Amino acid sequence: MYTNYIKETKGRKIFNIVNKILLAFICLIIIIPIWNVLITSVAIDKDVIGSDYLLIPRSFTLKNYAKVLQSCYMQAFKNYLFVAIIGTALSMFISLPLGYALSRKDLVLRGFWMKILTFTLVFDVGIMPFYIVVKKLHLMNSLAAIIIPVAVSTFNVIIIKNYMSSIPESLIESARIDGCNDLVILIRIILPLSISIIAAVILFYFVSYWNRYFEVIMFINDSRKYTLQVVLRGLMFESDESLGGGNYVYNNTKMAVMVLGMLPVLVIYPFVQKHFVSGLMVGGIKE
Repeated sequence: MYTNYIKETKGRKIFNIVNKILLAFICLIIIIPIWNVLITSVAIDKDVIGSDYLLIPRSFTLKNYAKVLQSCYMQAFKNYLFVAIIGTALSMFISLPLGYALSRKDLVLRGFWMKILTFTLVFDVGIMPFYIVVKKLHLMNSLAAIIIPVAVSTFNVIIIKNYMSSIPESLIESARIDGCNDLVILIRIILPLSISIIAAVILFYFVSYWNRYFEVIMFINDSRKYTLQVVLRGLMFESDESLGGGNYVYNNTKMAVMVLGMLPVLVIYPFVQKHFVSGLMVGGIKE
């Protein structure tokens, strides 16, 4: 009865209407640019000449994608994919054991290590120390410079730690009684129970590596090792004749490059979305 009263109040009705209008407006802001990219990427040249924004399909062709697949931009795409996959694998390889160790209450100096980890979340060392460290490690002009220095995210480690802290201690104690060491416990007990948070963190890491731009322009000098973000910026803002043997590059070809850049994330997300919310809810609120 009380619930029905809340639903029928005038203020709540106004709130619901305003909320729906606002959410619809936000959805349009997000969807319209993506729709424009998709429609433009399959349009022929004459349909995009003199038109910066194309929302209604006028033609359909896959020649723009074929042009990109046969161009030098595929090397940047391969570099992009290599950094995202290898970087995500390395980050998960480090973050999962680290999160598990910090979730154990019997860890020596656990509070101290948590304070050190949290300190890195709040304070950044700055550009110059970052550059000097990468140079001293002889990582300059290599794809490792985009992966190794940013292999661990403090935020991701903390939510992994929080999630693993929610796993009943009795399971771990039972495994110890059976003679299992920490590595066996992590692999055979903790990881199977942590699929939700693992899926969420994999998506976080993958998108983070996929969007790397600043590190590439700072550490990579060889254009053959550029990732798609850097090459795409050059295509959009600097050079209009860098694709297709010196011919002018229209917006349809540029948008095709954009679609290929979005594709891997769009492919991965459906496989992790069912675990995404549940993993973050538990990993974000547990102490």
